[in-house]
Amino acid sequence: MILKNNKYGSYLLVLVFVLLLNFWLPRLLPGGPVEYITGGGEEGVVFLTEAQKAAMLEYYHLDDSVGQQFMKYLKGIFTLDFGLSINHKAPVNSIIIERLPWTMFIVGIASIFSIIIGLLAGLYSAWRYPGKTDRGLFLSMLSLSTIPEFVIGMVFLISMSVKLKWFPLSGAKTAFLRSDLWMDHATDIARHAVLPALTLTIGSLAGIYLLMRNEAIRVRNEPYVEFASAKGIGSQGIVFKHIARNAALPLVTMIIIRMGALMAGSILVESVFAYPGVGKLLQEAILGRDYPLLHGLFLLMTLFVLLLNFIADMIYPYLDPRIRTAAKRGMQG
Repeated sequence: MILKNNKYGSYLLVLVFVLLLNFWLPRLLPGGPVEYITGGGEEGVVFLTEAQKAAMLEYYHLDDSVGQQFMKYLKGIFTLDFGLSINHKAPVNSIIIERLPWTMFIVGIASIFSIIIGLLAGLYSAWRYPGKTDRGLFLSMLSLSTIPEFVIGMVFLISMSVKLKWFPLSGAKTAFLRSDLWMDHATDIARHAVLPALTLTIGSLAGIYLLMRNEAIRVRNEPYVEFASAKGIGSQGIVFKHIARNAALPLVTMIIIRMGALMAGSILVESVFAYPGVGKLLQEAILGRDYPLLHGLFLLMTLFVLLLNFIADMIYPYLDPRIRTAAKRGMQG
């Protein structure tokens, strides 16, 4: 019970710290919403009169004291209502709900493919260890892990969209698509999602591969694997029934946690492809100093990452009996 309370307490402390940071961090950025609307504060660029600026500050409660703004921010957390977006002139919740499915779509696709390809490649590399095939895969994945996702996205954008014209340049679907067939609309959405999802997949592939490879090499040297080989069990049976099953067990939590990293990676990828998801929305909110929208987006991403970590902590003891036994001993002690 003590271990569980400590675990829940750590999550609570992280959440409280992030919520406080969520309020102060946007306000530490240079400028503010009014400066952005009036042209970034550049001299000679004025779009609003002083009366209009004052009315805008009053309408969005930006002229309130910091303490009053903080209390309204706390109220918004408990009611899940952060008010109106300054730039979009719409409720923050509705804007996020509108953009969230697009991000979940490409992140979900990237998660599935990166996990499958990464685990199979890592398992194959470990089976070929030591050898030229393993070294080639290892060096390739290691090199791939050093390339930023936005660079991968730019290469795909220039080569496959600009040069070859295989995929659309930007967006999530073609505006005013002239077709009543649902298949045409589904195909159009899929074509727009290919490059962002492929970029996210490649960006997260190396990490899963390296984890699987290292764990599979460790399991391969265990006595029970050598015993299975001595019994005459075929290579396929050893790889999938003994090595893969035992090597993948510790990776479950890491894979779940890495899904949170995919959400963070979508910010740069969506910006490159102008994909209208949560990541692109966050970039717009930062550039526009849209405090209410930033509060809602930061809270969403924080809860998403904490939830994934919490799920990983909860399911791991059920996957590994050794952890569950150690936890019971700790409670008895």
